[in-house]
Amino acid sequence: MKFSRFTKLGVLIFVSITILVWGLSYLKGNDFFKQANYYHVVYERIDGLAESNKVTLNGYQIGQVNKIEFTDDNSRKLVVTFNVEASFRLPLNSVAQIVSSDIMGTRSIKMTLSDEKELHQPNDTITGAIEGDLKEQVSLQVLPIKNKAEQLLGTIDSAITVLTVIFNEDARQNLSESFENINQTIENIEKTTSDIQQIVSTEKESIQLVISNLDEITSTFKENSENLVNVMQNLSAFSDTLSQISITPILANISSASNQILNVLEKLESKENTAGLLLNDDELYNSINTLSENLSSLINDIQTNPKRYLQFSAIDLGKDVYINASDDATSKNIIFKVHLISTENKIPVNSKLFEGLGEIEEYEVSGAYTYLLGSSHSYSEIAKLHESAKKSFADAAIVAFKNGRLIKIEKALNSLRK
Repeated sequence: MKFSRFTKLGVLIFVSITILVWGLSYLKGNDFFKQANYYHVVYERIDGLAESNKVTLNGYQIGQVNKIEFTDDNSRKLVVTFNVEASFRLPLNSVAQIVSSDIMGTRSIKMTLSDEKELHQPNDTITGAIEGDLKEQVSLQVLPIKNKAEQLLGTIDSAITVLTVIFNEDARQNLSESFENINQTIENIEKTTSDIQQIVSTEKESIQLVISNLDEITSTFKENSENLVNVMQNLSAFSDTLSQISITPILANISSASNQILNVLEKLESKENTAGLLLNDDELYNSINTLSENLSSLINDIQTNPKRYLQFSAIDLGKDVYINASDDATSKNIIFKVHLISTENKIPVNSKLFEGLGEIEEYEVSGAYTYLLGSSHSYSEIAKLHESAKKSFADAAIVAFKNGRLIKIEKALNSLRK
């Protein structure tokens, strides 16, 4: 039988359309040649889950997502329909959890099977869950650290404020004078130690010899302890004998010994030998005496006037700033404002949330709305406004603009100090 050319063309078109429909259906997860069961899950949100995403069990793909649509009750919940190979049956109380399947954030459904014996029937609705994203996990870890850091900065800021109030403007000059006195005292100590070192260096051999002799003497006493006992006994007997002997010759010997001692003392008082120089060096005595007086004077001055020894000109710890410079930034083309809040949802500028603060500015950048308060070239003026705004917005902060562009607040403050 011979077919016409148009019949062959029609058959070819039919086969092509059939293959195209089957291919599109297969890409969507519908395989006509493979049996599968369909199940439904209701989610509050799906976090990027799309049709044809994988359904896995222990990391092995057992199905695909077929369809995602909203529920009919206007609750804004989403119904996800997926298929699972007919060879896999899902026990009751199994959970279909939306998870990230790779580092690029691709979503898939991870099946967690329960230990129930009874099984779900096809087209049943099973329990769903959503894995927390990286942003939520990081926020949970960082939030306690952020709160503690803010408390620490507040404590440090209060301590520095108290120190700034305590110390007066004359402290820098007094501190400089005190350092000069300390330097002079240190120079005197260095001279004294140099003299002592020179004396010790000159008589080093003699000192070593004396120490060596003392060591030998103590060793000899230790080795002859029994003989010393005998000597003491002999001395006792000798004293008994002396009581019976005339003491005139003994007194003469004592007189001679006293004369010799006087000669030794005269040599010690003279400056012609090392021992005399050590005992009679007035410069050494005066240096030590001056050092003692200077240290005593310094300690008394610190105890009496503790405010003289520290001065801060600028303190910036992130919240309160004290500037010892020009407060007007007009010449720098810098404008200070108070940042109140940034949000994805638009807030009317006449909202009760901003009531009592003043004129509010609204800016939209990349789908986010930012609300600013005030506009001044004076930092002190905007700081007062900032303190008032913090009563309603605890996270309010001062921001700076130069020529209409946002700049770092530290850079703006450095410009004021120049």
